[in-house]
Amino acid sequence: GDLSAAIAAVLLEPDALSVVLDADPFHGSVREPLLKVTSFLRSMEVELSPNKKTLELSSPFVRNIGQMAHSFPSVFSFFLPEYVPSPARVGYATLNSPESMMVDMPKIVGMLNGLYSTIKYG
Repeated sequence: GDLSAAIAAVLLEPDALSVVLDADPFHGSVREPLLKVTSFLRSMEVELSPNKKTLELSSPFVRNIGQMAHSFPSVFSFFLPEYVPSPARVGYATLNSPESMMVDMPKIVGMLNGLYSTIKYG
């Protein structure tokens, strides 16, 4: 296949170019905390030192975001697929938001503090 054609098809898709979807409250999704951290680290182009093969997140950081890879609280993963936060716009719109099951205000603040510390102190 042609990679440039595939990228052009994705970027030129009418849904990707439409500003109508930005205002649609039913469009988009909440990301899991660990995916937010991974996305942040990739956007900051984090590089490991030559003697490290993997990135290890500290336990306070993991506790603050409420999630770690392969550390499920039960055999059914982190969240229930039918979870609806209440009271919230998602609930009023009769939508499901399983990822928001893990999110509460202390974890949001902990995530922001951890990401800010990563920027400030490396």
